[in-house]
Amino acid sequence: MYESVEDFLSELEALKQELFPEARLEIVYSRFNRASIRMHLDASSFIDMYCNVENGRFDFSLIQSGKRVCGYDNLFDWHHHPVYDPVSHIPCKEPTLRHVLEEIGAVTHSV
Repeated sequence: MYESVEDFLSELEALKQELFPEARLEIVYSRFNRASIRMHLDASSFIDMYCNVENGRFDFSLIQSGKRVCGYDNLFDWHHHPVYDPVSHIPCKEPTLRHVLEEIGAVTHSV
């Protein structure tokens, strides 16, 4: 998906500016080939993201009022946690970062 954490962060920053211009990015940690990032959307909502370019592990979760609302990750295989049942695992193809953020954006605007 990405060759370096810097590649991931660069694309994330560009998409944040386009899709969530009022959001604030927080790098929780970034070490070698992995990073944990939070995109703060408002006082009670953020997108929690993890990337490990060394082993290809990625995780994206929309958190509202302390609970996961939806998300994507590839623990074992790529799957989706849908908004109507965020604990379920729906198999899917590897999504692009744009797809994940656009879908989360649609959820945040519908709530």
